Amino acid sequence: MKRITSVMFLSCLLILAGCNSISKYEDDDVAAIVRGEEITVGELRFLYEDDKVLENLDGMIKAKLAVQEAKRLNLDVSDKLQEIQETKSSVVELYPPKDDDSEMAKERRQFPESQAKKLGMDLDEYLVKHYEIMSETSVYMIAYIEEMLGQTFESVEADEVEEFDKKINQLLDTLVDDHKDEIEKFTN
Repeated sequence: MKRITSVMFLSCLLILAGCNSISKYEDDDVAAIVRGEEITVGELRFLYEDDKVLENLDGMIKAKLAVQEAKRLNLDVSDKLQEIQETKSSVVELYPPKDDDSEMAKERRQFPESQAKKLGMDLDEYLVKHYEIMSETSVYMIAYIEEMLGQTFESVEADEVEEFDKKINQLLDTLVDDHKDEIEKFTN
């Protein structure tokens, strides 16, 4: 089960991964409008390191469209959303403790600690909110992808992951193309 969850999570992260300087923008500046819904610079800054914010804008646009489509199609994700709410506080337990001086632990702590500090948030609060946002987006994206491709992430064998990722990216690229007149980007 963990392998399946890891494959699903990694596939969604690959989708979201794509440079310009973000420092000239304020948090409330609109980075894009997707079918009437804004994506602000602050939302992107919350999720990504400053030097990666604009690289991830196109991925966020794809994610926003997939979420909108999943909702439009009335795909039932209520059980998964409930599970996120029930488990969100446990994400803090997955975070490496400060007494773990391994390089991997230091690397895993670096981003959330710097984000929490930058945003003036308690680390645990930041971890939970980040998890909640990314997980909810993933749930809707996965529901949309599975509905449109007619295949579940769980059914993808290890040797099929690359081909499945190609299908996902084609699906999302087509979604963007189909709605390009309803997408405005304001950052360069």
